[in-house]
Amino acid sequence: MRILGLSDLRGATYRLPQVIDLVSRKRIDAVIFTGNIIDEDARYKSYVEARAEGKRAHIDPDVLDQLEKKAVKAYEAFFDELGKLDIPVFVAPGELDAPKRLFYQAALNHEIIEPNIFMIHRSFSPSLERYNFAVAGFGGRIADNGKEWEVELAQIYPSWLPVFALDFVRHFDQEPILVFHTPPKWGELDNHGGKQIGHEAIDHVIKTFHPKYAFVGAARDGQGTARIGTTLVINPGWLKDGHYAILDTRTNGVTFGQFTEAAGEEALEVAVA
Repeated sequence: MRILGLSDLRGATYRLPQVIDLVSRKRIDAVIFTGNIIDEDARYKSYVEARAEGKRAHIDPDVLDQLEKKAVKAYEAFFDELGKLDIPVFVAPGELDAPKRLFYQAALNHEIIEPNIFMIHRSFSPSLERYNFAVAGFGGRIADNGKEWEVELAQIYPSWLPVFALDFVRHFDQEPILVFHTPPKWGELDNHGGKQIGHEAIDHVIKTFHPKYAFVGAARDGQGTARIGTTLVINPGWLKDGHYAILDTRTNGVTFGQFTEAAGEEALEVAVA
C-alpha cells in the first residue's frame, strides 16, 4: 500500500489540484493530512498576543464573524477537493484549524456526502482493514505548559489528553497508524526555524500504543523520518511549500518529493529507507 502524507496546507489551495494529479500518477491508496488547512489569521495572532500578556483575547464580534466565514470557506474548499478522490482521506486538525466547532461541522458534513473522507481527531477509521491497518489521530497543538485548552481561536490541548483520548487504540485488531499534528521531541522532526516545537506527550503516546507508523506535522523544517521504538514516524513537510511524503508499507520505504509552483511539475524525489 502507498500512503501519501501531507501537512500544513496553510491556505495554499492551488496545491490541491497538484495533490489530485499526484494521487493518480503515483497510484496512491490512501491520503493522510496532519492539519492546518488555514494559515495564521487575526484570530490566532490575537490569541498568541493575549496569552503572552496573561490576558484573554478580545476580537470585535463583526471582525470575528468575517474571519470565521473565511475559515469555513477554506474548510469547505479543502474537503470538496479531496472528496473527489476515490481513496480514503484521513484528516486531523491543526493548531490553526479553529474554531473547532466549524472545523468539525465541515469535516463531518463531508463524511456524510463524501464516503472517502474521515475526520480522525480523537477518533479512528477501520477503512484500511483490507491492508490490516486502522487509522486514528489526535490533532491540534499540545500545550507547552501542559494545561492549556483552547478551541475557539486555535486548537490547543493539555498534554495529559492524547493518551486518554486514544485509549481505544489498544483494542484494535488491525495494526494502528497514528496521526498527530504535533511532532514528537525525538529526532529532528520538530525543527521549526531552529526552534523545537515537539512535545514529549506525543513520544509517550507512541511508546504506549506502538503503532507501526505515525504521521506528524507542524514543523516547517522537520521533514524526514525517525524511529521511536518499532514505530516509523514521518513528517512530510509543509504542503504550502510543495512538500509531501509517500510511504510504501510493503518495503517501509519513504519517498519525499516537492511540487514546484507550476501545476504538474515536481522537484526531484528523494527516497529514504
